[in-house]
Amino acid sequence: MTVAVPRSGLLTEALEKEGVRTVRVPGLRTYRRHDAVWRLPVVSLRVASWARRTGAHLLLSNHAELGPFAHAAARLRGIPWICFLRQADRSRRYYEKYRVARADAVGAVSEAALESYRRSLPEGGIPPRPMAAVPTGIDLPDAEAGRVKGPLLAEGWPSSARIVGTVGLREVKRPEVLLGVFSRVASRSPDARCLLVGGAEEARRRQLESLARDRGILDKVWFAGQQREMAPWYRAMHVYAHASRSEGFPKAALEAMAHALPVVAFRVGGIPEAVADGETGLLCDPDDCEALGRSIQRLIDHPDEARALGAAGQRRVAECFSPEEMARGMMDLFDLVLAGGGRKGSRAEAGPAGKKDRHAGAAR
Repeated sequence: MTVAVPRSGLLTEALEKEGVRTVRVPGLRTYRRHDAVWRLPVVSLRVASWARRTGAHLLLSNHAELGPFAHAAARLRGIPWICFLRQADRSRRYYEKYRVARADAVGAVSEAALESYRRSLPEGGIPPRPMAAVPTGIDLPDAEAGRVKGPLLAEGWPSSARIVGTVGLREVKRPEVLLGVFSRVASRSPDARCLLVGGAEEARRRQLESLARDRGILDKVWFAGQQREMAPWYRAMHVYAHASRSEGFPKAALEAMAHALPVVAFRVGGIPEAVADGETGLLCDPDDCEALGRSIQRLIDHPDEARALGAAGQRRVAECFSPEEMARGMMDLFDLVLAGGGRKGSRAEAGPAGKKDRHAGAAR
């Protein structure tokens, strides 16, 4: 099998380790929802032409927003199309707009993302399609990668600081919720500090700084900005806090687990599929900020428990969320569709595909 992609990444690296040849197609780019509707014919014809030249056996749209392009191109070529979902909180209108129900098979980063889609379907209105959850794969960090001399601390922070960290300042990540929770933690633990990593527009950053100032914790909060190399920042943290209101699958939380950090989060979307409550972290009911604060406080006060949860989280990533597991999951989905399970009108049930000759090809 040969898989053609617009650019290399974690999935292509994982596929290559599984013995699958990947090639980068010059001139092929990704198309997202920012592409204007008027581009649909041009883009679809371009993708269909590429599929013809390469002899592609199927198309995979890696985001639902690519659905209209993939649907049109796949029908022009008469090949199946797999739509991959990355969100768990979308409305019926969203799935209709991006033509997800017209896909020959549906993949997703989590069972929560699949369930969100299933709820949008009119009962009995659409024949079943194969569906499979293929969680994101994460590499464990190199033991020496990102090492720094001494602790990574903001100016004026004590070496004894217990650092609660998070990644992402976008609205859905709700860093303002974490700041509110942390202000109560800081009142009980003078050495507690909060590290927020991620880029933000100037207005957004000023808003968050103003909130921290109003809470009296600005000197205990570090807005580190966008970072290219994340290893030193995860290693600076003692607890990873995730206040997101929605998650298809929490990649940042997985990265934190890979760095042996305990995760404290709300039980939303695909988070419970990644974080085992009481084993690799502590989960709270959605929007229960008091419980989130108590969980953070508990791990600050009991560092041995925090380290044990973190170590278990790292083992869980290695066992369940490796790039190799992701690659195998994707290959099983490809095999299922190529075997006919994803053809229109098929009554095939979703589930792991049987192993078959993988030289048959998805795109070659």
